[in-house]
Amino acid sequence: MQKISGMRLFSELVVQLGTSTKTNDRLELLVNYFSAASDGDKVWVIALFSGRRPRRTVNTTMLWEWCRELTGLPGWLFEESYHTVGDLAETIALLLPDADGVEDPGESLGYYLIRLGELGKEDEAARKAFVQRCWAGMSRDERFVFNKLITGGFRIGISQQTVVNALARATGAEAAVVAHRISGDWDPETTVYATL
Repeated sequence: MQKISGMRLFSELVVQLGTSTKTNDRLELLVNYFSAASDGDKVWVIALFSGRRPRRTVNTTMLWEWCRELTGLPGWLFEESYHTVGDLAETIALLLPDADGVEDPGESLGYYLIRLGELGKEDEAARKAFVQRCWAGMSRDERFVFNKLITGGFRIGISQQTVVNALARATGAEAAVVAHRISGDWDPETTVYATL
């Protein structure tokens, strides 16, 4: 059985959490994620779910134009699609040529988040090349989550306590200990999961 990469595993988690309404189901999804994900990606998920979102390094106008360029859609049709869907990240994920069934590129969630942070120092051509290359190698769900991370619009309706409880169950530690360890000022780029 082939191991699923960090970004694919994370996007599956986000989609499942988005369709689940029961706290116990969400808790179980998180426990399963924390049991299966790499240590590096666990740190990033803890950071994301506790409000440490990456800084936006690509503006929405760029994403809009890059998607229009790939799809060949006229501006008015893109705008109509966006107004119908109501979310730019989702609109782009839906409009891009279908990439479902593509081979998993094998990159970790951490790779994408670190790379997105680095894009702020690069010119528009480098940003465009990276984003379009990622879109081409991702499934629709992965593109949706990736776009949410790019736009700074990544929010998940999971309470901090649910994350703490899931980590406690996955690690065997007490919830109060977990809550203390993940609070405070720490950087997911330099923090090791075992230390955290």
